[in-house]
Parts: sequence; structure tokens; C-alpha cells
Amino acid sequence: MRIEKLCVNRLYGDVAGATTRGHKIAVKGGYIYQTFQGGYTLTPLGWSVVRKIENIIRDEMDTVEGQEILMPVVCSADLWRETGRYDAMSVLAKFKGQSGTDYVICPTHEEVVTDYARSVLKSYRQMPFMLYQIQTKFRDELRVRAGLIRTREFIMKDGYSFHETQEDLEKYYKRCFDAYYRLFKRCGLKNVTDVMSSTGDMGGKIAHEFQLINEMGEDTLYICDCGFRANKELEETDSSVCPKCGKPLNKVRGIEIGNIFQLGKKYTESMHMTYTDVNGEEKTPIMGCYGIGVTRVMAAIIEESADDNGPIWNMETAPFAVEVIGLPDKENKTFELAEKIYNDLKKSGIEVLLDNRDNRAGEKFADADLIAAPIRLIVSTKNLANNQIEVKYRVNNFDTSKLPNAIDVNDYLKTTKDLISKLSQH
Repeated sequence: MRIEKLCVNRLYGDVAGATTRGHKIAVKGGYIYQTFQGGYTLTPLGWSVVRKIENIIRDEMDTVEGQEILMPVVCSADLWRETGRYDAMSVLAKFKGQSGTDYVICPTHEEVVTDYARSVLKSYRQMPFMLYQIQTKFRDELRVRAGLIRTREFIMKDGYSFHETQEDLEKYYKRCFDAYYRLFKRCGLKNVTDVMSSTGDMGGKIAHEFQLINEMGEDTLYICDCGFRANKELEETDSSVCPKCGKPLNKVRGIEIGNIFQLGKKYTESMHMTYTDVNGEEKTPIMGCYGIGVTRVMAAIIEESADDNGPIWNMETAPFAVEVIGLPDKENKTFELAEKIYNDLKKSGIEVLLDNRDNRAGEKFADADLIAAPIRLIVSTKNLANNQIEVKYRVNNFDTSKLPNAIDVNDYLKTTKDLISKLSQH
């Protein structure tokens, strides 16, 4: 991609209406565009990052034998009436079709997935299994905040597992718990913790949230050195003393990026989902639920890792692996070489951006900070005099101090591939 063809607006200066640093940077860098209050268009840059987060999620869901499906955004209100949540959930957006049918825009899909799973499940031999999707959700929230941190429309990964026994659910729950930590680390998030949480509208008795400890978060977390961690919503954390060891609790802010629930039989019983057990008897399966706010993860990465100049991605999430910048010279030799490097990298399957604009170096570098390719190759007259290309790094959660700051003009393709390989290690 050539930077002049990149269909985004980059802004310089303050961003009206943005309340956090991450929100400002997401707008300044051209990652998001507000279409309505609480609803954003993901630009080519923003969508690229989100797709990469989704692929990390898919990788980790594969490790727990998750099966990806796609359910409709809209469903009949009758499914929600089966579980009693049609009149109980305040954020549920409802509308009536031309035929008079009542519909809902699903903020979550327990009812829909249970309806599908009960059409498939016949025997105990089919369990355990987990179905998941990555899909747009809409919640009719009263307020929105901080760009993609709290919106009305967002992208979410929601997964649902079905089990014969509580013991089997607990084993699978632990596998998903571990997979969540792996995938958040791969996204470049550093200060993630799990806390016990309220089950709320979801149901069940046991739930955990995955929180990024960050001052921009809207959740209050209580953490103790003994290992106790809980969301403020839980009654036992109403005091400042740890209910486990009696020591003072540390109070911090967090951004919720994922949650998992042991749902039990709330949905399978109310929706009359059954299977035949080993003795030929009809039984009701037990469910688990596993959610990740995909677009919120992108926002959380920016909140945690960005500097004043722009976001800092890792190699797995960056919209481009490499940016090639040609600095103008009188004979255009720098532009010619930058063009050749760009074409060679592109032919090798590397995601690369070219900036051969006849602009000042400072302007190019400022744009490069906002686009934030982990590897930046700078072609200038000064470096070409030494038969070299300058290398700059802008990469999250990786020590680049021992990596080269210049590469040989005759070996740029192999060296760049080697650098990408090193920066891709997680």
C-alpha cells in the first residue's frame, strides 16, 4: 500500500470529544471514525488490527477445540421469552417487523446458540463441545465512553460450551481460562489479571473477568497480595479488608476485556434442551460461556502501550509489518530504491507501506508513528553514502536494543525477513 492511497484521515492537534489518551490516538491515527454516538466505522487501519486480533483468538480457540459458527444479529423475541430475559435485560434493543413479529438485536447469544445446539445434540457421546463466533453486537447503553472502550455497537467473540457434568465443565473452563491469558499476551497486553465477578444478567454461579489494570478503566477492582482478586460488584468486597486473609485490599482501575461464566443449566433447562445419557435416560446439559470484546481489546492495547506520538503494536497486531520511507533527494535515487524495496517486500508476502511523498521528513515520521509499523526502513542520501538503509523500531513488548539500526543495501530482503521473524516471537 502507498500511503497516499490509504483511505484514512490522520489528525494533528487535539481531538474534540475524546476523553482518554487512547481514544484521542485512535482518532488521530485514523483507526476509527464515529458514525453515531456509540458506533464507529473501523477504517482500513482499524479493521486490519481487529482482523489480526480475531485471528489470534481463532488460533487459541482451536487449541480448546472450539468450532466457529456465525449466528444472526437479529432473532425472534420468542427465544428470549423462553428464558425470561426478554423483559429482564435493560440494554436489549427491540423492534417490531412489518408482519408484526417482535425481534431483538442480540447483545449476546445464549438463547440463539442453545436453540441451535438443541437441534444438533442427541447423545452424550457428542459432548463436550464448544461453539463460538466473532460477530457484531448491539447494546442499547445509556452512556458511551472513551471511544471503543464502551460503545453501543461492537465486535465480540462469544463462545458456549456444553457438558455432561459440572466436573467436565470445570476442566474445560480452566482450559479456556489459560487460553485467554495466552491470547491477551499475544495481542501485546501486559498488565492483565483475572478477578472474580458477578454473573449479572448472564446467570450461573461462578464467573471471572479478565481486566487490564489501567487508570482509564471504568471498573473498580480489589486485589490482595494473598491472591484474592474481585470486582467491586461482588458483595464480599464492599469492605476494604480482604475476605480471604484479612489484610487491606489494593484498589485499582481496570478495563474489562473478557469474561467467562459457568452458566449451569439456566438456558438448557428453560429451553428444554436434552440429550440421551449412557443409560438411555434424558438429561439436561450444563453450559459455559466465554466472551472477549474484540474492538475493546484494540482500544485497550492503545490505552496501555501508546506514547504521545501514537499507538505501539506488536508484529501480530500491527496493520503493516514494515514501512519504507524515502526521504527526498535531488536525483530521486532514494525514491527509486524505496520503490524497489517496497515492491520486493510486497512480492515476498510482507505487509508493507510505502511513503515516497515529497514531504518533509518530520511530517513523514509523525505519520509513521501513528501508523506504527514495527519496522521502519528509511532510505536517505546520508545512509546511501555508506551503502546502508536506516532501521527504526516501534514495537510493543519487545527489547529491540540488540537489533541492528542499519542494514546493507544489498541484503535488505533477507535481513528484513529475519527481523520480522524475531519480532514475531511470542
